[in-house]
Amino acid sequence: MNIYEPLRQTRDIIVLDQRGTQFSNRLGCAPAVLAATKVLLDPNSPYAGTLDPLQARMRSRFPNASDDLITLYAAFDLCARLLENHGNDLSNYNTPNSAQDVVNLTAALGYGSINLYGISYGTYLAQRIMANHPDRVRSVVLDSTVPMQANKYEAIVRDLEVSFLNLVADCEADAACRNAYPNLTQRTVALLNQLDQSPLPLAEPITPLRPLTTPIERVSAAEFATLITLMNNYPGQMAPYVPLIVQELEQGTTTTFAGVITGALFSSAANPPAFESSPEAYRLQARDFEAKAEDILRARATAAETSRPASRWVQQIQSIANTLPDSEGVLLLVNLLGVGYTETPRNRETLLAFVAEEFEGDTAASLTAALQAMSEVEVRHVYDVVSALTDSFSGVDAGITTGMFRSLDCRELVPFSDPAQTQANYEAMLMPQLGIGRVAAAQQAYDLCSFWPVEPAPAREHAPVNSSIPTLVLQGRYDVQTNTEMGIGVMAGLRNGTFVEFSSTGHGVIVASQCAKDIGVAFVNNPTQVPNTSCTTDLFPQFVLPPAE
Repeated sequence: MNIYEPLRQTRDIIVLDQRGTQFSNRLGCAPAVLAATKVLLDPNSPYAGTLDPLQARMRSRFPNASDDLITLYAAFDLCARLLENHGNDLSNYNTPNSAQDVVNLTAALGYGSINLYGISYGTYLAQRIMANHPDRVRSVVLDSTVPMQANKYEAIVRDLEVSFLNLVADCEADAACRNAYPNLTQRTVALLNQLDQSPLPLAEPITPLRPLTTPIERVSAAEFATLITLMNNYPGQMAPYVPLIVQELEQGTTTTFAGVITGALFSSAANPPAFESSPEAYRLQARDFEAKAEDILRARATAAETSRPASRWVQQIQSIANTLPDSEGVLLLVNLLGVGYTETPRNRETLLAFVAEEFEGDTAASLTAALQAMSEVEVRHVYDVVSALTDSFSGVDAGITTGMFRSLDCRELVPFSDPAQTQANYEAMLMPQLGIGRVAAAQQAYDLCSFWPVEPAPAREHAPVNSSIPTLVLQGRYDVQTNTEMGIGVMAGLRNGTFVEFSSTGHGVIVASQCAKDIGVAFVNNPTQVPNTSCTTDLFPQFVLPPAE
């Protein structure tokens, strides 16, 4: 919420759970996927073989898919069936309906015109509100934009390459960087081909920065792509080193690569002299302090959280599950997770019914007594704890509500992309090594949407937004989720649009940049005036040069 802090002094901030997410009838797939992979596939489980018909169905549809993908597809098929069996019409979970929800909510709260801020998919939703309800919108800030007309799964294969080429352009615009690292694009193309053939070994395995956790033992083209992907999360820290990394890898040296991808070079003490007394140095130091403060606050919050009755109640169930045979323990946890996913009311009675169904004797009595002793606030918090558990047990719903996302994606985005064009875009890349992972992701989306039970949106919903509403478009140059071509693409139909691009910035500009916050606040306060964007010049990377010989 700190991104809204400057506006809270003078304006009301409304944040809502979109239909199908969190407390608005969350349509998650984690329970189904967890049950499928940990219970139904367990040969010792009484439910062994239950998934076989779905797997056979998927195998007939996708004969060339790996066994792991077949299992995943079968699990998602199971998820869709369960969601529908719980009374959910998945076709109702779409952007036009969500846009209407926003309008209805703000009207019910007594607001006339509203200012919209959307990030990533939120920009897509904001454009739909602009198109369908223009009379309700005063101003719009689009941050890391998905245009309404985007052929998303044709474009995503180039996200990393576009981000990297933007970095190269920034290097070429800087005389010192240009002279130190000439012909950087061509050299990187050759380097990636070289790494494909002969990966460079690391002295010891290294663990990259979050959110990645898989140790790296060598540097191949795939690991270089991982570096560029992570640059989206750590653009100000990583980008200055990338040209040097290319040069060192050409020479067979992995030192800077290892230091950057692990974050070891990011402490203020480890920054090279080129950063001293520069704006970037102060920003990095501030981020160090902020990260340390967040770690302290997180530790305190965790300690407080674990002592709450709701957390202790869920922990008791987890402890019981740990004493059961593997598939039975997982099934118990699946059923617990499912409590938060069905359309049954999120109240004390639902939890009591779960206890009565799953437990007996002293265990049931203990869990029941604990529930009865909780306040209404604490009972509601049980569902928060269960939702958090979902992400820890299965990455399926981590950071996104998969059933909702799949329903929306398969209705509005996937149908307007062509697998053949996705492949053609990949084959036309200068550095296809930066797109191979995205090709696989696109193919999975095409496959999943071929059986997800929603119909494609009408073509009119794929038209670009055409609006005179004052709109500020914020775009990070190193964004690998919604690349700069998307941000530029949305401008065509915005008659009162202002486009601002940010160097050393990835996905979610306002979240990462104080400069963007300042520009956004000024715009919302006076959307008819073009904001002062001079602060963006301070964001230009201070590229690290090779050591003097």
